[in-house]
Amino acid sequence: MGGPVPGDRKVEVPQPRTGAGAVRPVTSGPKQLPPVPAHFTNRSEEVKLLDRLIERERDTPAIQLISGQGGIGKTALATSWGHSVSGRFPHGQLHADLGGYSTTGPLAASEVLGRFLVALGVPPNGLPGHPEELANLYRTVTADKPLLVFLDNARTTEQVRPLIPASADSLVIVTSRRTLGTLQAEHLVNLVQLDPFNSAHSEELLSRTIGENRVSSETAHARLIVRLCSGLPIALSTISAKLAAKPRMPLAKVASELQLEHRRLAVLTKEATSVQASFNLSYDALPPDAAALYAALGLHPGPEFGVGVAAASIGKSTEATEDLLDQLVDDGLLIDRHGDGERFTFHDLVRLHAREKTAGHENERDREIAIRRMLEWYLYAASATADLTVPDQKQIEYTYEYRPKTRVTFESREESLAWLELERANLIAAVETAYEQQMYELGWQLAAAMWPLFLLHKHYPDFLRVSQLGVKCASRWGNHSAEALMHNRSGAAARGTGRYDDAVRHYRSGYETASAANDQVVAIRSVEGLGLVALAKDRVEDALEAFTENLRMSRAQERTHDVGLALINLGATFTKAERPAEAIAHLEEASALLSEQGDEYNDARARIELGRALALTGEFAVAREELGRAQTVMRARGSKFEEARTLQALGEVAETAGDVDEAKRLYDQALPILVGLGRPEADVLRNRLAGL
Repeated sequence: MGGPVPGDRKVEVPQPRTGAGAVRPVTSGPKQLPPVPAHFTNRSEEVKLLDRLIERERDTPAIQLISGQGGIGKTALATSWGHSVSGRFPHGQLHADLGGYSTTGPLAASEVLGRFLVALGVPPNGLPGHPEELANLYRTVTADKPLLVFLDNARTTEQVRPLIPASADSLVIVTSRRTLGTLQAEHLVNLVQLDPFNSAHSEELLSRTIGENRVSSETAHARLIVRLCSGLPIALSTISAKLAAKPRMPLAKVASELQLEHRRLAVLTKEATSVQASFNLSYDALPPDAAALYAALGLHPGPEFGVGVAAASIGKSTEATEDLLDQLVDDGLLIDRHGDGERFTFHDLVRLHAREKTAGHENERDREIAIRRMLEWYLYAASATADLTVPDQKQIEYTYEYRPKTRVTFESREESLAWLELERANLIAAVETAYEQQMYELGWQLAAAMWPLFLLHKHYPDFLRVSQLGVKCASRWGNHSAEALMHNRSGAAARGTGRYDDAVRHYRSGYETASAANDQVVAIRSVEGLGLVALAKDRVEDALEAFTENLRMSRAQERTHDVGLALINLGATFTKAERPAEAIAHLEEASALLSEQGDEYNDARARIELGRALALTGEFAVAREELGRAQTVMRARGSKFEEARTLQALGEVAETAGDVDEAKRLYDQALPILVGLGRPEADVLRNRLAGL
């Protein structure tokens, strides 16, 4: 896409690594630990204990479990201590908030495994589709890498178990409100339980934040504030932030307001009263726009968010919203994830408080508006990545109720893909939220907009989950073309992981639904999918029949691009049937058509199959030339699967030419990629290697 136009907001995304599948050097592994809290206080005894425990002799990773009630400072201690020992782990420090008690729900271990593997250098399209395969790959990657892994806010042992790295020299820091007895039974776990601050340490935290002079000048009121906060760092931090933001505000005023709030909340437990009272005090002092943003963001579907969606949630400009976000951070109600004003999140107790501010019947319309505004922003931004792929159907337009005020633009393909990766968890949560809120048209549109990410980076478990949700949304919306499209995409996700029966069921449902809607364009994809399943299962005659019908339908609809794809599939099938002359004719026609349309990716796919067909005729030099051109394109595009197919095809050329050693070398390069992707083709190639 071109550069920004006036009124555009350019979305900032992390820069991709150099090279399509580049792996980070071990000397500069990921450094994901959150920043150390500015006013981390006390816990000296706990720090000494953690230091002693890590020195114990062991032959498995050290696991330090920090346990205690919500708001007691588990994360602050874990973060501070983690930084103090991070120098021992140059291979990398990984971090994940497992969301054990978040309103957005616990994070699945498979999602965290995917994030960790990408951080350790595995490309996104190199992630297996099955959770067990993800866990196996994680153990393999971490076997010789001593890592520091910080797992914050765990709810169950099941969340933690698969995330323990394989290297015995690794360190795992876990925080949880529970003591996770099963984890302790299964592993050598060092448990450190936190108690609330005593009055002296509470006063120390207050003094560090607002200054010793201010505390000493109103000692009695400072001690009342400390007592009312019950030794909970989160309550103390919120009140301290309020006071720090207003250096002339008397402590007496805050102590009086906090005391009144405590009385109002007397029905709660002592701990809940302290937390609620401190949050309410900060919230009640917010100006209307900041209070509205706080409440709206409590409804955000995902774990963290950027400025764009925050602005959309209340219909403000990004510039005005940045100031409001800064105020919420200053008041201790929001966390700036990296200290750069780009990504924000809540402490889970604060998120719950924010969500409660929009609870109640009288606010239902406000809740619905805030949610729709945020979901529509995600759709609007995701739609800006549509040019990453060639459309597989005529676009179904969406009419925005709350069109974002500024456009979202990306300057390159890499930036578009990086944004999709950055927002993947939020986009999936947005689809789920739209379905739960019965916003079915919006849910379908969001699911459909994720297609470029899934086509190029796979993420098979997410791909299948989102596509199946898309089927449900489209069905309830009542649009048969949309429903058929999502059946086809569900079929593609199932086929990619070798779940062929599920794939056939989805493709057939897609064909029937598209036919009922008289949508021949979508039906073309269903027939193509059935042919691809038949080809994968070596049912050559069935594949030829399906692809021949696919070609007829594409020509009847004058869909030149679909004609090119059908010709590729027919050519590949003729090659498998050892009919090279017919294969070459179809593939040369496909390459010419797709090249003329500027579709470099699918032209390269045609050349992969052409190389295979030429090898059958003994034209080895020409075959290698075609495959070399395809390999260059696929590497530049970052398509690990197609690169593996190119390597395999080059191996087949070498094998056919009688160069067994070269064939083995090329197969050995292709196999780990296919295994890493969780592709069923890996078994076929493994057997071929064994035969050599």
